[in-house]
Amino acid sequence: MLQRPDPRSRRVFLIWAPPYTHRSSGVRALYRLCHHLNEAGYPSAMLAGEGDSAHEWNAPLHAGQIDDAIVVYPEIVAGNPCNARRVIRWALNEPGLLGGDASYAEEEMVFVYDPQKLGVVSRAVGQPLGPRRVLWLGLVDPAHIYPSIAFERTMNCSFTNKGFGLHKRFPRHPDEGIVPIEDITPTMASLGDVLRRTRILYSYDHYSNILREAVICGCNVLVIDENGNWHDPQTCGCKKNILWHEGFRQNYAYQFHNRKFVKSFIAEIRTKWIVPAPVINSV
Repeated sequence: MLQRPDPRSRRVFLIWAPPYTHRSSGVRALYRLCHHLNEAGYPSAMLAGEGDSAHEWNAPLHAGQIDDAIVVYPEIVAGNPCNARRVIRWALNEPGLLGGDASYAEEEMVFVYDPQKLGVVSRAVGQPLGPRRVLWLGLVDPAHIYPSIAFERTMNCSFTNKGFGLHKRFPRHPDEGIVPIEDITPTMASLGDVLRRTRILYSYDHYSNILREAVICGCNVLVIDENGNWHDPQTCGCKKNILWHEGFRQNYAYQFHNRKFVKSFIAEIRTKWIVPAPVINSV
């Protein structure tokens, strides 16, 4: 039986992230990775500023030296600010799109979150990356995101996030009474509650996990393209679309808790570096 690593243990992984916020799937992914690594027996912690602590995951903040820990940076971080000896670059989006470098140092191990991004990230690396460099984990939390027929759908909402340019070009008319969902969802629990009361979610961001969350909660979801056309993201061929996994409605809860990916992730790292065995109970 695995035990939670002692917080005083030498860290195997340190994961750089902004302060926690439920509003960013990328931030959630970084904290969730830390949680899964700890639960699998690889002592890990977050290199992050103090922020919203409204999560119950096993992702403590790190205090002290980096030592020989493997540092995981998302693609938004430029260079190696921690001067870590071993660096994993986890591209949660396209290199350089939201910040950070457009290419990566040869000594870094580069992983991608979305297998659709393997091509563009391979160009940033300068060599092809195969499926073993896909580090994907479920982010739809079934404690808050689930369908229900117990609530009346009384509102339509909009979501802007990375689509602020499109929102400026194609705003919805104020008379429609569409509510910006960011204004009324300060927590993950409130996001689920609002989505279960929403008829239509108009999203200006075509590449966000909230699209899946809304569909699971029973919303009709429409996204907008560069020409101002609203359409269903589940059936379109837009290049910026998220990946709609087959059976995601049925499997999302299992995927959120599943940490089988840790074994293959560690195996791939061990092709380059030594990773200690997981911490386990002696009983």
